[in-house]
Amino acid sequence: MKRIARRLSVAGALGGAVILAASLTAGPASAASGRAELAGSQPAWANAQSLRSAAPASDFVNVRVYLNWRDDAAAQQLAVAVSTPGSPDYGHFLTAAQFRQQFAPAQSSVTAVQQFLRDAGFSIVNTPGNNRYVAAEGRVDQAQNAFGAQLGQYSAFGKTLRAPESAITVPSALAGIVQGVTGLDQSSELLAPDSTPGNGPNQNHGAPGTGFRAGEPCSLWYGEKTVSTPNAAAYGTSSKPLAPCGYTPAQVRGLYGLDQVAANGTGQTVAFVGANASPTLKQDVTKYSSLHSLPAPNITEIVAPGVYRHPDTPRQVPGDYYGEETLDAEAIHTTAPGANLLFVGSSNANQDFDASINHIVDKHLSNIISISYGFSGENVPQGFINSLNGTFTEAVATGIGVYVSSGDSGDEVSNFGKPAVDFYADSPNVTAVGGSSASVVPSGAAPAATYASIDNPTSALNQPGWRRDFEVGWQTASDAITPSSADALSAAPYLLGGTLSSPLPGAFGGGGGGGVSQVFSEPAYQGAAIGSYPGRVVPDISALADPNTGLLVGQTQTFSDGTYYDEYRIGGTSVAAPLMAGMAAVANQVAGAPLGFLNPRIYQAYKSGQGAFYDVDQADNFGTGLASPLPAVVRVNYTNNENPSGGLSYFLRTQETPTQTLHSTRGFDTATGVGTPAGAGFFSAITKP
Repeated sequence: MKRIARRLSVAGALGGAVILAASLTAGPASAASGRAELAGSQPAWANAQSLRSAAPASDFVNVRVYLNWRDDAAAQQLAVAVSTPGSPDYGHFLTAAQFRQQFAPAQSSVTAVQQFLRDAGFSIVNTPGNNRYVAAEGRVDQAQNAFGAQLGQYSAFGKTLRAPESAITVPSALAGIVQGVTGLDQSSELLAPDSTPGNGPNQNHGAPGTGFRAGEPCSLWYGEKTVSTPNAAAYGTSSKPLAPCGYTPAQVRGLYGLDQVAANGTGQTVAFVGANASPTLKQDVTKYSSLHSLPAPNITEIVAPGVYRHPDTPRQVPGDYYGEETLDAEAIHTTAPGANLLFVGSSNANQDFDASINHIVDKHLSNIISISYGFSGENVPQGFINSLNGTFTEAVATGIGVYVSSGDSGDEVSNFGKPAVDFYADSPNVTAVGGSSASVVPSGAAPAATYASIDNPTSALNQPGWRRDFEVGWQTASDAITPSSADALSAAPYLLGGTLSSPLPGAFGGGGGGGVSQVFSEPAYQGAAIGSYPGRVVPDISALADPNTGLLVGQTQTFSDGTYYDEYRIGGTSVAAPLMAGMAAVANQVAGAPLGFLNPRIYQAYKSGQGAFYDVDQADNFGTGLASPLPAVVRVNYTNNENPSGGLSYFLRTQETPTQTLHSTRGFDTATGVGTPAGAGFFSAITKP
């Protein structure tokens, strides 16, 4: 599934020291018959040209009517104060109960919304303890009467999606109460995971249920094997490294210097959200851990109250998301092997992420949340922006750090012709995690190891002894190499005699999201450290994401010869976000107390130059042009995704293509933010009192 991009431009945000963008509360305009319009409630894709029919009157509609916080501005100011080092209130987080007492919508407001929905024929499904929303279920005809707009079926992004044909309205008495409504339109179906095996130039998402393996030959570490490419010379050489088979947990821990830190996340809980729930999650992560020298995981799986009660839908296949849940768990467990894992699932209708996140925050089930899903671009209905950003405000105020993948479509130009950043990552209340492409090598002499030993816990591949050689930004270009009769890849020395199918660097194949928001203003924590930008800058920090130098993940999959556990290499910023969330758990343990929202500390450490970050800088280390010695690997794919019987295909993968607008340079950049964690220096700086 590819993330679909849209753009929305709205007016300014709170200024001065306030770091949070202005709450995008609907400013209801006068409407007929004593009703108030909710601005921005009709998606941009719901236009006359794409309208195909009326929505069936008897279809189910599940809505969440979001209510404003009481004194939203004060809630945002408090969130700033408790998360900004140097503030008198720094670290004095509210409990969930205290936040409710000060800012939760009044019960009278909730009762008014519930009565409005009941009067329209809806049944009330759930109202969480913080009164954040009222969830209700009804039919299309009831929704049309309740919200004063016809619902139509639109052709958009290769789907048929429901949406209002005009802005929706609510009774004027609710104008100052209702912040937004979700569920009338089906924009939630455009929410997608940021993970990919990186097989195609379009970065098709998903994996598993269907079996997938990395093609061989591949390298056990970066540069372990090279292949001669005499007719496909590129970037100054006629040989290239073969892509790594997939970095083991030990190799990733070496990449980020976690072996230099005694803490491992013990005593912490990292929550993550997703669609559906893999039935083999616990057994898969347990087996993965036993094979790769990690302790057995402690995993809890729950479902938030009030999720969609009609989960069977032909629009999605549950197995499409099993791989996402598995990789999130194994990535967190890699960087924080002592932490507890909490999965909060939603239905396969893809419409309950906001409820799952609110449940974690409202019940304070964890001090850390990892989110590997998002919308491409910022042009999402205002109800979606209101729903998540308001919940993120509560997260910051109550000491919860939220880590969100920055997206897998780079600068988004390939989607709609101009740069854009992605929602949720654009919220100033979250840590947006971008993507890097990493070279992991032995820290000493090259060990004697084979691909067969990658699942042997005693192998050097699963033991300490690894370090970073370099990292560049993940912005892949993919150039197919046509097979040749001279090809010889069954044993070293490897020879690939084919030629490049197109001029260098080839087609853009996916990359970490980044750029400048047009919805949220630049928060103070960024402005003080990186200077003035016209909006919130994404990402804040980065971690491993390139599927060509990706993480080895283990999962039960369906192959042509049966269903069983096996392992594959995967990437995307939904690898980077949980890796970073795990490192945040380690930081909390080192600090001896929850650090909450890390962005102010991240930018403070960056500005002070304390050696907290590895400066991801292709420009100075390798150059930026096609004549420069840019890092690139040759990747071998199985045509049938599981074995060589169906043939092989070959690609030259440029790790940070010069054709994107996002480039890693010295210091802060919109490709990788402040850089990537630099081992013990990161934890020392980020936990400094």
